[in-house]
Amino acid sequence: MFDKSGVDRELARRLCAAYVSHRMGLSVATQYKKTPEEVGDLWYYLAALAQKLMGESENGLCGEPGRQGIEMIQ
Repeated sequence: MFDKSGVDRELARRLCAAYVSHRMGLSVATQYKKTPEEVGDLWYYLAALAQKLMGESENGLCGEPGRQGIEMIQ
């Protein structure tokens, strides 16, 4: 289903830590230490989405920022 290789695992973990730290008012570094190495599939999905959107925006394929992501989610 999701690519759970080292790079994708790390990106998913960092996204999770960033979100939780924002919601709880903690520093990202503190939350990252507390975040387990294996996170849920939602974070892998968001990591894959972020990589796809970054790749498309770097290649100039993304017309409106954010629109492509909204269309993919829908």
